[in-house]
Amino acid sequence: MDFFSHALLAYILGSFLRLEKKLLAALVLGGIAPDLDFLVSWINNVYPTSLLLVHRGVTHTLFLGFFFALIIFYLFSREKIKGFLGRFIKFDLHFSATSMAVVYAGVLLHLFVDYTTTRGVPLFYPWQAVRYSANIFSQIEPIMLIASLLVLAELIRERSRIKFNKNLFIAFLLFFLIVGGVRIEGKTGAESFFSGQKAEIYPDSNLFSWAVLENGSDQFLVYKYDSFIGKVTNSSAFAKITVASSMTEAQIAIDAAEKLSQVKLFRWRAYAVAINATSQNSSWIIEYYDPLVKAQMSNSWRFFRPSLKGYGSVRVMVENGVAKIDD
Repeated sequence: MDFFSHALLAYILGSFLRLEKKLLAALVLGGIAPDLDFLVSWINNVYPTSLLLVHRGVTHTLFLGFFFALIIFYLFSREKIKGFLGRFIKFDLHFSATSMAVVYAGVLLHLFVDYTTTRGVPLFYPWQAVRYSANIFSQIEPIMLIASLLVLAELIRERSRIKFNKNLFIAFLLFFLIVGGVRIEGKTGAESFFSGQKAEIYPDSNLFSWAVLENGSDQFLVYKYDSFIGKVTNSSAFAKITVASSMTEAQIAIDAAEKLSQVKLFRWRAYAVAINATSQNSSWIIEYYDPLVKAQMSNSWRFFRPSLKGYGSVRVMVENGVAKIDD
């Protein structure tokens, strides 16, 4: 789910529970802290590692996510930082045992919401890197993003009208539940339509659109299913491995590429992995790509394609047995 929806849901919950301002601010901070993972993900750009220093990685866990949020909470509760941020947004934080517990409650709320979306969360990392996901909502649900921005804008404009805000909160929660109901019904319809095909079903950016991945013996089949009309509107096939030259030599190059941290991370983040291997003189270009993301990028709204691009593919050059990322 997007950053704004996380903030708004934490604010709505805290307001419903009638938390005092300091605890409400702590809950909202905990609710957004996991998505501040850009503060650690830059490490992978400077020093590539197979550790989950990526979006929805270490900060989206039950254990490490808590300590990351506590660090953010401690920094944001310092007077100098509060004074600086206070120029842009009014908030009050007090570092205490009660506030730390509320921050963790915000983190748990964030993890639960992200669990309902595609890609999910690695709850038990570093002991287990498995991603857990209910695959009900899209990673970024456009209709929820728009609704969140509208509600936040109205809260800012009418921040003195408490009674109106409560009605607005109820309206947003009802909208959230309705969208969730539409998604659940759509997923049920997609599962029924593809029953018996061993297909994995994921929500797409469109409210009624679903991406379906079928793992064949030598190819991946990707379908776009419209739950509103109950039909497949698009389909694509992707070979699991395509080699332009010797398969034996290509396999040696692939074995070298597989040792790279970037490739390991790509495999962890991908729904499925297909490979294109081409030879250039004495070197090999190994492209790892996610067939489902590739199909989504060709069919999704142009506005959301940049958010998919980082998940789409990674290219590796292998020369004389040495592999490196090909930029």
